[in-house]
Amino acid sequence: MWPWKHPNITESFYYKIEAPSDIDDAHIRMSCHNHAAEDYAIQIEMNNINRSLLPEDSEVLPYQEEELDELETKKLKLLAGKRFHLTAARAYWYYMIKTDR
Repeated sequence: MWPWKHPNITESFYYKIEAPSDIDDAHIRMSCHNHAAEDYAIQIEMNNINRSLLPEDSEVLPYQEEELDELETKKLKLLAGKRFHLTAARAYWYYMIKTDR
């Protein structure tokens, strides 16, 4: 059970992540989620570079449309993953702040 919940994180989000056992556990979990978010940021950057190698939208050839769609879909999934990990890190951060008082 989460004794404290970040005021800007929906109640349902807390069902997706495990409650920490103590401050040290929360710190480790927060750090791991921040590491994952950093990795997602690198993947998003790589995806953007791959996208920049394709011509502008108005100049995309028919055989490149599928690749463009895949890159856009991948970017959306990566952004969702990054958002998840940042939100989880903030949930653990809030737990640590409230517990430390």
